[in-house]
Amino acid sequence: MMQEHLLIGRITRLQIFKVPEFGTRASFSLERLGQGAVTCSVAGDVAREFVTYYGEGDFVAVNGFYEPRPSTASPKCLWAGRFRVCAVHALEKAGSSRMRVCLTQPPRIAELTLSNIER
Repeated sequence: MMQEHLLIGRITRLQIFKVPEFGTRASFSLERLGQGAVTCSVAGDVAREFVTYYGEGDFVAVNGFYEPRPSTASPKCLWAGRFRVCAVHALEKAGSSRMRVCLTQPPRIAELTLSNIER
């Protein structure tokens, strides 16, 4: 069973796709303070909500799973890996008043409330 993770960072390199067979998809890079960027992908209902409310530069918390390399992938094919997003929560909209996230350790999504965010 795959473990769910919470990542917090700023949305960069946002790309939105509309595929007739599969619906709306989005991919973006999540830049995290003091850590490397993570490539994220969003699909289905989560993607439709994501493209409506979030954009380039927004500071968000996402939860989801790291996708393993597909078993059918060729050994010669490079696999950079990606993070499959299951839920997105806004922490700061780009261009809005600055908000500071005060977290002693990454909370589980159920614990991510306004009490964890200091204005």
